[in-house]
Amino acid sequence: MELQIRQMIKRLLSLGYCKFEIKNIVKDAIGNDNIDNLSLAHTKQIVQHLAMYEELGLDYVNNYSK
Repeated sequence: MELQIRQMIKRLLSLGYCKFEIKNIVKDAIGNDNIDNLSLAHTKQIVQHLAMYEELGLDYVNNYSK
């Protein structure tokens, strides 16, 4: 699962999110920005949050980036 999180973070970076924004997304999901040694519940929360922001980023790129 940690690999999935890291891949999602790379995709967010390629969409234009800054590292501090991604840290804030993770912090919003679980209360801190450390993604090492996560419980299964925290992993699921982070994946859900990252997926939501990835979708928002893709929508933005598709609709406003020409």
